Amino acid sequence: MTTDTTVGETPDEQLTPLGGTDRPEVESGTIPEPLLSSVIEDVADGDLTVDDGLVTQSLDEILLAMIALADDETHGTGLMEELSRLFDADLSPGTVYPRLHDLEAEGQLRMHELVQTKQYSIDDAAAAESKIEDAMYQHLAIGLFLHASLDGV
Repeated sequence: MTTDTTVGETPDEQLTPLGGTDRPEVESGTIPEPLLSSVIEDVADGDLTVDDGLVTQSLDEILLAMIALADDETHGTGLMEELSRLFDADLSPGTVYPRLHDLEAEGQLRMHELVQTKQYSIDDAAAAESKIEDAMYQHLAIGLFLHASLDGV
């Protein structure tokens, strides 16, 4: 796995995305069931606290996933509230809105102007799915590496 160069000008934007798309098959049962169940429960209950920097690093993919799963409330304020509820992430509008605008400019989101707000929906499902899948795989690989290293600590 390789890392690409840092991007962005502000600390919120300075990310070091992981590169590479070669994915070995992940064997069934690789993730210990108690660990997986615990994480799933924490996410579902909104009891997961994730470092804001980690959320910011994957914000594009998280926003795409949240919008794809949402029935409504896909405006920026609703998405920021959901980020706070799901991950206890306190991200500023100056972090979230530019990312929504960038995803729209890239053709992955469609923006609908309403009277006092803008709502977003997925415009390119295949691109959104690929982006989310790449991020998921990279985070899973890091998580499995970190989990395996616990025995050595």
